[in-house]
Amino acid sequence: MSNPPQVRIYADFNGLVRGVVNPTRTAVVLDTFGSVRDLSNAGVVLSPGLPLIAYDESDESEDLEGHGTAQYDPKRRWWVVEFDEVGVRDVPRVGQVPEAAFHCVRCRLPVAGVAYNTLGAPGLCCKNCGTSVMAAISPPA
Repeated sequence: MSNPPQVRIYADFNGLVRGVVNPTRTAVVLDTFGSVRDLSNAGVVLSPGLPLIAYDESDESEDLEGHGTAQYDPKRRWWVVEFDEVGVRDVPRVGQVPEAAFHCVRCRLPVAGVAYNTLGAPGLCCKNCGTSVMAAISPPA
């Protein structure tokens, strides 16, 4: 049985913090519009230990990238990708173009009205199934 491919999501590497499980490791907070959009569009709801690849654009030829696992910090009430022992690395730019549409993490249909400045608006949900646009990064049960 093969492992599922890791999801590659945007994260703002200006938001680096200490790891939740291993404080000697570096982690990046998953609280940006790009992170939520990429997770939702991939149909991924975060859970502790979920393997992820976080990236940030570095320049025209390179991206910053870190492989790790999703971890929830209950004190700060946010999700991070806690990087593996290699940490952050420079990689050739993949050319990933963010999808303009924002899809519901549950029913996968486009959700109208979701934008950078509306993401955290109270009650912003999928009109089809009622799932919150923030469901991908909701706290663990």
